[in-house]
Amino acid sequence: MLESEQGVQCTLWGDHLVGRAPEAALRLEDQGVSWRHASLRWTGRIWELQDLGSLNGTFVDDQRVDPGARVALRVGAQLRFGDARVLWMVVDLDPPQPAATALDDGTRVAAQDGLIALPSVDAPEVSLYRRADGVWVAEAPDRVWEPQRDEIIVAAGRRFRFEPGSAVHATSTSLRAQPTPRSITLEFAVSRNEEQVDLSILYSGQRTLLKPRAHSYLLLTLARQRLADRENPALPVTSHGWIEQSRLLRMLATTLPQLTLDIYRARRQFADAGVSDSAQIVERRSSSRELRIGVEQLSIRAQ
Repeated sequence: MLESEQGVQCTLWGDHLVGRAPEAALRLEDQGVSWRHASLRWTGRIWELQDLGSLNGTFVDDQRVDPGARVALRVGAQLRFGDARVLWMVVDLDPPQPAATALDDGTRVAAQDGLIALPSVDAPEVSLYRRADGVWVAEAPDRVWEPQRDEIIVAAGRRFRFEPGSAVHATSTSLRAQPTPRSITLEFAVSRNEEQVDLSILYSGQRTLLKPRAHSYLLLTLARQRLADRENPALPVTSHGWIEQSRLLRMLATTLPQLTLDIYRARRQFADAGVSDSAQIVERRSSSRELRIGVEQLSIRAQ
């Protein structure tokens, strides 16, 4: 992260262009700054600054960087671009984090527990999440795809630039493993008229009762399908629980935008409950537009 003398902070993308160009991540209006002046890039280990052949130079601690040269950055280093009077200080050297940045006003939407909601968490029209294999997936009401670095994603009429951040390497930080959709048991308690659905997470001998939400019935419907498929000996295990999206919409008597919203809110609720990889609470097959609940251990009882 960089911070200016005026206290303006700039969170760095993995490949951060500095200049007057409209696509610059750090856009400087000073005429002494070149169109594509310099770049800051995460190598996987360190941050490097490179001058892109600017007319008036790039400076680190008042030392001019040779055109095309790469300089490793350190915390506390002061950066100046061209004739601009503003100094930028390197505040930290943390790896780039997953986020999407609005091109209209620079608003940065950071990932929360591996989930990005665009344009906002209150009205997610597009949601992005990282699968267990490290690949990012974007879901919109009409399509599911794997977004690329710097891809422009449109949500609610606004354009966002996607930054997947650095590669994630799992590191054990606790002797007690964190719950995942694969390791928990979900218990549904359903009223006779099905107006009330109570949902509990069972893990490591503990029960966590979730607050009732509208999306609980979505999860119940998917759970019923997975349990019903288990009773069919002719159906392979890998096929258990999948429901075609259009059929699911009819079963729930809902719309595609509402289904997208409910899926995001379900994932968000499980993330808030401490479930890792919560995006897999609802799994998708992008090619066939099928969905299923990502929990194998399921229990449904009447109350």
